[in-house]
Amino acid sequence: MNDFLEIGRICEIYEFELSALIKLLIASVCGGLIGLEREMKGRPAGLKTFSLVCIGSALVMTTNAYISINIAGSSGDSTRMAAQVISGIGFLGAGTIMVTGHNQVKGLTTAAALWVTAAIGIAIGSGFYFGGIAGLTVIHSTSFIYRFIDRKIMESSRIMRIFIEGVDEEFMLRLKDFFVMRQIKVLSLQRRSENRWYKGDTYATIELDIGKSIKHKLIIEEIRKLEGLRYVEEI
Repeated sequence: MNDFLEIGRICEIYEFELSALIKLLIASVCGGLIGLEREMKGRPAGLKTFSLVCIGSALVMTTNAYISINIAGSSGDSTRMAAQVISGIGFLGAGTIMVTGHNQVKGLTTAAALWVTAAIGIAIGSGFYFGGIAGLTVIHSTSFIYRFIDRKIMESSRIMRIFIEGVDEEFMLRLKDFFVMRQIKVLSLQRRSENRWYKGDTYATIELDIGKSIKHKLIIEEIRKLEGLRYVEEI
């Protein structure tokens, strides 16, 4: 830690500011690791969502310390407004979350992004400019990294969800035989009439456990070869 502080002094960065940057970086990694475990299990809130929430929480607490040291002078409740903003942003974030026709949850990362943006606003509004800019920098830089990791994880994850439509019920039997042949386990299967393209088609939203480490795009390519397929996509 002393080495880091010495580097901070050389670069003319205050100890508090360097500490804030380290906290944000650690929060990003910790949140990402928690989200990684959830994402590998096919849960809707994944690596990036948890990382954003953790960064936001760390930034709020760091800003709270900054306010106590530099503004409040240990007197009065200077964090009351910050608490109200953090509570209120939850209602705005909830409005961005929705469940699609395929029972897929959308908007979680958007809600987390709104929440962490509120934390950045509190930091800047309190005069803690370094904290706000550092938070923004960490979010942007780690988002690119997590996007790459996220894509790699999803390509080889055991859990896979697809929406599929065939021309008749016989197609579903061929699809079942395909799953048995590839030793793919069907975890859930749901049907909704409003999702199909043609009235006489058969359709389903299916959650699969493909077992082995197989690229999802290879499974989709093999399904496309089945007779009677109308449409298939991973969701």
